[in-house]
Amino acid sequence: MKMKTLIVIIISLLLSCSNNKKKEFLFLNSQQLKLLGIDVNDNGIFYKNSNPNSKKDKKRYCYFAFYCTKNIYLNTIFYSEKETIEPKNKYDSLIINLNLTKNDFYPLLIGNTRGQQSYDGYSVFSQEMKLLPIAICMKESKLAKREDTIVVWLKPTDALRKALPDSLKLDDYLKVPIVQ
Repeated sequence: MKMKTLIVIIISLLLSCSNNKKKEFLFLNSQQLKLLGIDVNDNGIFYKNSNPNSKKDKKRYCYFAFYCTKNIYLNTIFYSEKETIEPKNKYDSLIINLNLTKNDFYPLLIGNTRGQQSYDGYSVFSQEMKLLPIAICMKESKLAKREDTIVVWLKPTDALRKALPDSLKLDDYLKVPIVQ
């Protein structure tokens, strides 16, 4: 009887602590990611966006794209309105054909769950800025060789809040990233 009471107390404490604790990463399903402009399919993860605030945000390029595939951990592409992407491989072709989003929220960091970053656009902004870390399990792309988790750190905006499910509290996930 004492053991059961102890277990109930421990579980209650753990549950009450986890409700108050900030969540480390936001995990969204493929449909929710699609609303943010991130396409998860059998070829990998793909993203292509035109930032309507690129001049205000002091971005050199208004277009940003990235993809993660079976053979490519992460490839980022920056280009201006006057440039076009020349396909160098089948994944570049997939990016070219991907619908362009025009969101004012966009990735400032892309890396893994350990804080290692392969793309760092964060240095342009305040190192104190809180970002939204969205974790994407590569298994969802159904790529046999990828079982890692990519973390895309988005700049939070009102448009991002509106694109996320109503039940989600964005402030529970925002945090200043620790970059290794």
